[in-house]
Amino acid sequence: MAVQFESVRISLDGYKKVCMAAFRAIGMNDTCAAEVTDNLLFADLRGTNSHGMARMKQYTTQVGKGFILAKGEPEIVSERGGALVVDGHNGLGAHTSTFAMKKTIEKAKAGGMAFCTVRNSSHYGVAAYYSMMALKEGMIGLAFTNTLPFVAHYGSMKPCTGTNPLSIAFPCAKNHDFVLDMATSVVARGNIVNCAREGKEIPLGWACDKDGYPTTDANAALKGYCLPLGADRNYKGSGICLAIDILCGLLSDGCSGLEVRPITSTPPERLHEGPGICHAFGAIDISYFMDPAEFMGRLDAYIDELKAAPLAPGFERIYMPGEPEALHFEENTAAGSVEIALENFHEVCEICARLCPEVDPKAYVVG
Repeated sequence: MAVQFESVRISLDGYKKVCMAAFRAIGMNDTCAAEVTDNLLFADLRGTNSHGMARMKQYTTQVGKGFILAKGEPEIVSERGGALVVDGHNGLGAHTSTFAMKKTIEKAKAGGMAFCTVRNSSHYGVAAYYSMMALKEGMIGLAFTNTLPFVAHYGSMKPCTGTNPLSIAFPCAKNHDFVLDMATSVVARGNIVNCAREGKEIPLGWACDKDGYPTTDANAALKGYCLPLGADRNYKGSGICLAIDILCGLLSDGCSGLEVRPITSTPPERLHEGPGICHAFGAIDISYFMDPAEFMGRLDAYIDELKAAPLAPGFERIYMPGEPEALHFEENTAAGSVEIALENFHEVCEICARLCPEVDPKAYVVG
């Protein structure tokens, strides 16, 4: 269920200038700033506003306090066969993850498939950004991450795991690419943060307060915990959440569960250790299994068959995973601008006034 916010539109060129200026001001080099900016813009273009410019305050605050290192550079610490382990050295998650996925794709080209785990990273943005990197190479892409412990496992009242999203992307020839991108909680925590910032209620069933009662109060939810996917019926979403934590945190020899550190509860003397967020990435070269053109043709036919099914009551169209986001992307790209929630925009104006006063976000408002 979407929550509507009052918003403004800013030009795509202005969006990039604002983000780049702020990120350079806190010490990111041009490559890192460009990768983080591209990640945020990708999210907003696709309508995933919880992971777009809404994250600027989080990133600038965490870098400013030394919780994330603006100059942290990823390093391959283990490489054998189709396996990679990368240490992010507490840098920006988007920078580390772009590096890791590029290396994973390179290795898949050489051997058909590859898998990479990443430790000592930070929030990496929208998962589809990385799975879709493989599509450009005619490959299947996979991306996983653990997150700060905001989710209570099925049957418990203590948040011990993250929202732990996953993304799997398959290339199509005719249809929009099939791109699954989902949290393993009922909703990404960023959506609750957005509601709290905008003074909106959240739908019942998203989260509980600190006492374990379902709540529509976004601020109470942030002090409580998110619910795992399917929490009202079974343990399945919770089980997927745990599996991703194991895959990312344990397999990388990094942090998992309660070991992942929120800045709000990390003592000053330990801030330099960072959040300890971990990721995992995979790439599969279709040509090692079958002709890529034949694969994409069969996938198109498969999707066409699904979309030709009779519509359920109340539905006007059958969408595939990633299709609504792709349509948002096309519309926003054609318009040359993107929508930003009003309170988020005010935050960004304050950030720029403090860090890079030569750049005024209001100058890029359109419409």
